[in-house]
Amino acid sequence: MRTVQDAEQLITEATGCAGAVNTFWHGELGKAWTPPKFVPYHNGQVPDDACGKQGTPDQFADNALYCTLDDTVAYSVDFLDELAGVGGPPFPLFVLMHELAHRGDRIANTIGVVNRAEENQADCFAGRQAAAARDAGRIEFTDALHGSLLFFSLGDTRGGWYDQEPATAPDAHGTPLQRAQAFSLGFLQGSDTCHRIGRSRTGDVTA
Repeated sequence: MRTVQDAEQLITEATGCAGAVNTFWHGELGKAWTPPKFVPYHNGQVPDDACGKQGTPDQFADNALYCTLDDTVAYSVDFLDELAGVGGPPFPLFVLMHELAHRGDRIANTIGVVNRAEENQADCFAGRQAAAARDAGRIEFTDALHGSLLFFSLGDTRGGWYDQEPATAPDAHGTPLQRAQAFSLGFLQGSDTCHRIGRSRTGDVTA
């Protein structure tokens, strides 16, 4: 994993290519998984998809998302470039793996029972995809360690009042520790672990 182009290749390669994301999800879901549609955009714009038509540029700045309205994965090019500048190509790769995990969960109808559990489950499946890429020799083990650091940095602190936020809040994500744990558990364990995380009504990762 030397360049952003390497990351893009891993995300877009056809089913059957060793370590590719499409290969992983085809193994999980069979023919129900189809190649995803990606919608890149820049900060100051809205993505050219159904979600973009309902939002404003500020809502999409420095963001990546799975749009359930038309089954697309949109991402800010500026945001992913910034992540690559901080942690190299694996960082944007893992963020897109998280969004593709949301897509996989919806196709499989295994969506987390509350918002925080849904997000932690997607972090876990990002780890599962990373493990498949590592097993195929496409990324290094150290890349996965850095992935845990990435998700820790993206954890939900809510300005220090996280403990007052219910797991059902619309934008609830895991705490820094939960997000790092979820990614790591996905990398080290199986998909059953990710589904267990998705069933937690408190958004807990370890129970």
